[in-house]
Amino acid sequence: MAGGTWTTQNKRRPGAYINVVGIKPATSDSTLGTTLLVGSKDLNWGQLGVTPLTIDSDFRQALGINSLDDYPALREAFKGATKVLYLNNNGGKKASVSDDLIPWTFTAKYPGTFGNSLSVVVEKDPNDTSDDPLFTVTTLAGTTVVDTTSIRQSLVKHLPSNAYVEVAYTYQDGTTSVANPNASVTQGGADFTGETIDEDNPITKFTGSHTFTLQAGTTETVDVTTLLDDALENEAYAVVTTAGFEVTSTIHSLVAQTIKRIRENEGYKVRAVIPFATGQTSPDYEAVALVPQGVVLSDGSELDATTAAGYVAGAESAAQPNESLTYSTYPDAVDVLPRYNNETTIKALNAGQLVFTRKRDGSVVFEQDINSLVTIPDGKTQDFSKNRVVRALDEIAMNTHDVFEQQFIGKVTNNDTGRDLFKANRISYLNSLVGNGTINSFDNDDITVAQGDDKDSVLVNIAVTSVDSMEKLYMTIKVY
Repeated sequence: MAGGTWTTQNKRRPGAYINVVGIKPATSDSTLGTTLLVGSKDLNWGQLGVTPLTIDSDFRQALGINSLDDYPALREAFKGATKVLYLNNNGGKKASVSDDLIPWTFTAKYPGTFGNSLSVVVEKDPNDTSDDPLFTVTTLAGTTVVDTTSIRQSLVKHLPSNAYVEVAYTYQDGTTSVANPNASVTQGGADFTGETIDEDNPITKFTGSHTFTLQAGTTETVDVTTLLDDALENEAYAVVTTAGFEVTSTIHSLVAQTIKRIRENEGYKVRAVIPFATGQTSPDYEAVALVPQGVVLSDGSELDATTAAGYVAGAESAAQPNESLTYSTYPDAVDVLPRYNNETTIKALNAGQLVFTRKRDGSVVFEQDINSLVTIPDGKTQDFSKNRVVRALDEIAMNTHDVFEQQFIGKVTNNDTGRDLFKANRISYLNSLVGNGTINSFDNDDITVAQGDDKDSVLVNIAVTSVDSMEKLYMTIKVY
């Protein structure tokens, strides 16, 4: 995907190059709700790279954890996000087991020491005296049954793999095959025709029940920074977070720098949420939010800033372009760690930190939905420090980029008629944003679409007035 910002009309690749600048006040998204969480735990299981997760996912199967409580940063992210792309740095060797009693080799689906907790129980039905007896193959993770398959003796070469183990069948000549995992073999099911089993096949002599435990799985943690660039550049997400890493980790600044590069050089308008500690250098950038505090939950558990950043990232990813999270409630939080007094709160806000505040009713809220931008560069205004404003401008930039790529590049002639079509498309879209309160009133003259310097280029200027939410009430009561 080509895109980004531009200074002169000198781009070589076809694409949409869009500058977002602020004018002094004289004059929908497929990634919504999606958070990219950079893995901070050695899970010893799971696919290397990105694993898409929802709140209904089987977390033991995907990551090797019993529940979200085993990974607080991920749990907090799901309080706000609808989808989490988990960047897992799990590498190593897969556990496996084979035995002279069976014609199969069972291999863990993923590398890591979690695979050593897997076992497979093979049992011949003691009540089946037919010429084609029934076998039950049960996979366990620890003591938990995670898969059960029943199969006839004549079909053993078709025993399917499951979400935890891959099954390879060994023929008498030493060759192996892997069954179609989608084929139904339950109770000797109808997908296959019965086949004659060689008398030398160990399954013909199998009796009783035997357990086979997978072994020799190892974890070799991959440096997550080697996976980071690819995930940040190629995955579809709204917000990335390094929640879970120690606040002092260098990965936070690495992500902040990468997000800035992606936004400005590639045109992909993504944002980041990172934990922050006093004394660290702020990114001072409109697309990076800083979380300096943790919270106390209603059960008394204390979450530090790096864990709480998970919720902030999830909430920011799900927030609409016409929505502010100022004074939004942190779910289940009853206190802030540490609490800030008025002076400290103001100091933190002025430093571009997203602060938590405990209200008198016992709830915890976002004091103000801001990002880390403090030093306002030329061409921008103080409005860019507000996350609602940035979301709205990002929405316009990304929607225009996507529409241009999908409906106009290579399809529409670059003449007055073609440019008028693009202008009409953008006018209709921008008026819809006025209707839902994303931007202020918009006039058709606020957009121009003209021939660029080259025959294949289009120069677009759009003037919009950003909208913010009510945050301050100044009232005077006069008594007579």
